[in-house]
Amino acid sequence: MHIQPNRLVVSPCDWCGSSQYEVLFQAPDRLEKLPGVFRLVKCRVCGLIRQNPHLKWSSLKEYYPENYASYNFLIKDHRNWLHRLDKRYGPWKRRRAIEHYQKGGRLLEIGCGTGTFLEEMLYSGNWQMVGIEPNAKVAANAQKNLGVPIFAGRFSEVPLQSESFDVIAMWNVLEHLEHPVQDLRRVYTLLKPGGWLVLSIPNLESLEAKVFGPYWSGWDLPRHLYIFPRKTLRQILVSLGLRVVAERCLSTSYAMLGITLEFWSQSWEKQQPDLKRLLLRVYRSLIVRAALVIPLAVMDRITLTDSLSIFAQKKT
Repeated sequence: MHIQPNRLVVSPCDWCGSSQYEVLFQAPDRLEKLPGVFRLVKCRVCGLIRQNPHLKWSSLKEYYPENYASYNFLIKDHRNWLHRLDKRYGPWKRRRAIEHYQKGGRLLEIGCGTGTFLEEMLYSGNWQMVGIEPNAKVAANAQKNLGVPIFAGRFSEVPLQSESFDVIAMWNVLEHLEHPVQDLRRVYTLLKPGGWLVLSIPNLESLEAKVFGPYWSGWDLPRHLYIFPRKTLRQILVSLGLRVVAERCLSTSYAMLGITLEFWSQSWEKQQPDLKRLLLRVYRSLIVRAALVIPLAVMDRITLTDSLSIFAQKKT
């Protein structure tokens, strides 16, 4: 099904401003299976990958339904203690990584969803926190459940004081922004001198992206408007006055590989539906999950898994 032209925006590269590009591929919404076919292009000048044309926000927000992944339960709301432990592992690793560089202070999370990361940071007791979430209902519930101020709206629309945060976190958010470079400039102004930007992006250099190509979960059309090659993102951050201190893979490898397998299997499920069910059932088994712990940990260490986290400091 084609999208009406009046719902689309044609845009130049957000980094270099060029309108020259090469088409990479077109794909449907594989995650939510909502209407449309969407196109990814690569800037011929700087190499930044973007969706072009892309949906206007008034239409794109329809592609974030109530059961969207970022709108999951808070960890404390899971009944099974093993499930709570499992769900806490990722946010705990993120907290530990941040507190290696900054022990406490004022923290802003952009795109906080239901607040699972903010929930984890509450356990520290060393942070004053603020969240931003574009879904008004989700933002209101997060504020009610956590007692943390959560602004409803897009980052570019929320009024915030300059140089007022020690840490700004953007977990798998940058790729969703219509003007990510402009938003990163604003992040810079909001950080205190010596403050930290911590963000994660789909890792275009991951083994998963290379093996599965257009079925890689990191593309996630139409929600992901930009995909950043690592080198290009480094250049952007440095040009804004940030010093890239570390690049790491944290915590989400197993789940994201499962989504990629689901996307890949969509290409042949009509011919082999039983095989698809068997593949996903085997992958989700405890035996396979346990067997993948060490290989995925090794791949994390050499930054070849699906999500890349970057720690960048504002110069003093």
